[in-house]
Amino acid sequence: MPHRFSVSSRQGSRWWVVSLAIVLLFTGSISSSLAQSGRRPPKQPTSPDPLPPKSDEPPIKPANDKPSVPKIPVKVVWDHRFIGSSTIYSRTVQEACLERLAQSGSINATSGADEMNRKKASDIAKASTDMYVLWFELDVDTTYQDRSGIGNVPPQYLMVNFEVFTPTTGKTKTSGHVYQRPRGPGGVVLPGPGTSGSATYSLGYSGQEMADRVLESLGVARPPH
Repeated sequence: MPHRFSVSSRQGSRWWVVSLAIVLLFTGSISSSLAQSGRRPPKQPTSPDPLPPKSDEPPIKPANDKPSVPKIPVKVVWDHRFIGSSTIYSRTVQEACLERLAQSGSINATSGADEMNRKKASDIAKASTDMYVLWFELDVDTTYQDRSGIGNVPPQYLMVNFEVFTPTTGKTKTSGHVYQRPRGPGGVVLPGPGTSGSATYSLGYSGQEMADRVLESLGVARPPH
């Protein structure tokens, strides 16, 4: 015998269909209104962006265990033998020599406070365990003819005698003579060669040449001019 739906069942099904149609109609009208107004429905929240990977920290550099090479101490002193010449020329030679020694980067160059004779310079080196003493004096060049001893010796007739004393023994490491030259390092012509005005320049270059000889005796390379 065929099954028949009751009136109440038919009415309930019809009501459910009508309700679904109303919901769909209402949803469509809302979407249409948002589209016409230019507004877009809000996006649903998404999960936060993952954090960027942590960069590796730079490696820690190990400390440099290589000890620095100590500089060779050299004291530059001078003696003023001749009353007939100004001490300014000895100081010119000393300052130029100190500057040149310091340019090597391997020498700790210092100056003596007062004038010093040869024996005292040797004694200072002997009393030290590591310091060399460079001693020099200005002497008269053999080309100077006036030997009367009256008046000052013209500075262009001065030459440099030097001697280096060794620490702990006080013995001579090296010695020599430096004459003034009409040209400086690199062949530069000095102003007014053979005059007192050019002596300041040429004696300064004599101090540099003396420093270069000392560096050579100590096994230190000469700095470029």
